[in-house]
Amino acid sequence: MNRAVHKWRPRRLPLQRRALPLLRRWLDEPGSLTRRIRRSCPGCFYVEVLCERWGSPFLDEARRLGLRHKNRVWLREVLLCCGDSAWVYGRSVIPRQTLQGRLRGLQRLGRQPLGSVLFKRYPLSRGKIEIARLAADDGLYRQVVRSVAVAPGCWVRRSVFHVAEHPLLVTEVFLPALVARAAGGGSS
Repeated sequence: MNRAVHKWRPRRLPLQRRALPLLRRWLDEPGSLTRRIRRSCPGCFYVEVLCERWGSPFLDEARRLGLRHKNRVWLREVLLCCGDSAWVYGRSVIPRQTLQGRLRGLQRLGRQPLGSVLFKRYPLSRGKIEIARLAADDGLYRQVVRSVAVAPGCWVRRSVFHVAEHPLLVTEVFLPALVARAAGGGSS
């Protein structure tokens, strides 16, 4: 079954109050999460590309983008890393119609962070940030554990970006190394 997180909530609802106070600052970050990680990890930030391919979105991703579940989309999965630790697992779901014209280059990002490209080059608007906790039976959780060791319960956020009025969905899973950094007082 191609199911992902189904308990998405708008940020700032009671679910988020259970997050560490310093992690909430990361969950609420309105700008580029990539930029924030770079500031917290000067000189040690890099992107590890896990996959870039055509595929099917999870059912909730398709619904969030207003697509039919079987529509083919461009999937990009990466780890945003600080030194030898993965801090964030990122998943981008980009509909075929978004990848036209000057946005076609989003298929060839390689190790370049999507956030850096989006926030610097294009007219951009962000939809509401939603948050959730991953459960062991979530498709997204199964994707994450293929690449990095995590336990169920990781905090995750997502939002739809409109780039030149074309949508794409970005989901970010906050991994244990980032949670430990936040718990230790790394609030930058």
